Amino acid sequence: MKCIVFIFAQQNNLFHCFCSGGTLTLEDLASYQANVTDAWNISLGEYRMYFPPPPLGGAILSFILNIMKGNALLFSNSQYFTQMAKNLTEDSFADNIRSLISSDKTHDRQYYGDTPCLDSIGTTHVSVLAEDGSAVSVTSTINDEFGSKVLSPSTGIILNNQLFDFCNRANRTSHGRRSEGGLWERPPSNMAPSVLKSPSKTLVIGGSGAEMIPPAVASVCMHGIRTQVFCSIQVFLLFALQDVVDGLEAKGHKITQFYNTVNAVEKAGSCISAWSDKRKKGEPAGY
Repeated sequence: MKCIVFIFAQQNNLFHCFCSGGTLTLEDLASYQANVTDAWNISLGEYRMYFPPPPLGGAILSFILNIMKGNALLFSNSQYFTQMAKNLTEDSFADNIRSLISSDKTHDRQYYGDTPCLDSIGTTHVSVLAEDGSAVSVTSTINDEFGSKVLSPSTGIILNNQLFDFCNRANRTSHGRRSEGGLWERPPSNMAPSVLKSPSKTLVIGGSGAEMIPPAVASVCMHGIRTQVFCSIQVFLLFALQDVVDGLEAKGHKITQFYNTVNAVEKAGSCISAWSDKRKKGEPAGY
């Protein structure tokens, strides 16, 4: 019975996809395979931090913490790394990026070697700590707000538009050749669900907010102000001190408001603490 219901749901979703101009087929769904991999992990002070590998944003999160702390971050399974991901863990690369950061002024994005990226505002995050000590950090997304803007009336499922992340890249060229998504390739993502464990503490953390996810999660880990130095437009919380905002503007930053969230669960000894962003009407729950 479950198989019949599942096939019925698939066919209905495909029907609504076709009606909206999509080309998804049952063969596509049948051949799709979930990519199950081991988490990458790094040593971070007394903690060991676990996070998913690329194309998610965990490596960027570790890179930010590496710059701010100046410590070498060594992964346990480096034989599987791409060279780009390796660079993010090298002190020499972090030193080079650190040399571009000025304490008295800011520069445009091109100065830092930045390239345009796509915003994603259809994302949510959940941090879970179970009674037996199991910890789960889950970030999910339909990419843009309301995804593809196609709703399956029979299932209530909003279909995502994940492949849109390949569209902008396909318009760029590298050495005269197009850079398009390959077979089985997953689109890049800023999602960085993470679990940090030490002998006495566990921190389950993650967030939503497109390209602000890695710096926001990093800033919470460091208990610092949420900022993104490589972006010419600085982001601040509504309750940020005015002198902080004035100081950023004096260095050349343009101030705007941006909505992103981070939530976390921490267990220290027998004490459990949980935080959710009230702007998103989030509430921690337990039993």
